[in-house]
Amino acid sequence: MTRVEAKVTSKGQITLPVEVRTRLNVGPGDKVVFVEGSDGRIVVRSRAGTLADMRGMVRDKVKIPKGGDIDRWIDEARSRALPDRPKRRKGAGR
Repeated sequence: MTRVEAKVTSKGQITLPVEVRTRLNVGPGDKVVFVEGSDGRIVVRSRAGTLADMRGMVRDKVKIPKGGDIDRWIDEARSRALPDRPKRRKGAGR
């Protein structure tokens, strides 16, 4: 078991040592969770981002499509649809 230490500031903050950040695969902006086990031990885990967390990452970077755009995209997709297949004769392939 590897042992690393971190100092608590007067504001109750700590800096995760590089070994811990590497092991948890966390970086700036990521969140960690402190979980207390039934035996009283505290476990530190990385928290995987949710879709709601990612919403802020794309805000102001993605243009919201308008209804007319969506209709045009649907029409374009339909025009590229596969051509009709030739109809099979009854009893063919049986």
